[in-house]
Amino acid sequence: MQNADKQWNAEQLEDWLIRRVAAILGQDADDVDPDMPFNSLGLDSINVMDLIVELDDLLGIEIESTIVWDYPTIRLLCEYVATLTNETHALK
Repeated sequence: MQNADKQWNAEQLEDWLIRRVAAILGQDADDVDPDMPFNSLGLDSINVMDLIVELDDLLGIEIESTIVWDYPTIRLLCEYVATLTNETHALK
């Protein structure tokens, strides 16, 4: 949780998540399309849930595991999660 105090914007989160997805898939980050649905990228539900847990730890907030149903791509998820982190930092 060392980065939990850092305020992340959507672009930074997207970059982080693209690199994590690439590592899971054994691909180059440039080959990960942030606009493709998670399941189309080749991630299974366990991979996606693990990524949500990593995001929780990274940001120091709790993200519902069902969030990927409403925000099914890297880009959409990061845009939404960035708003959560901004709200959390505003409350501190």
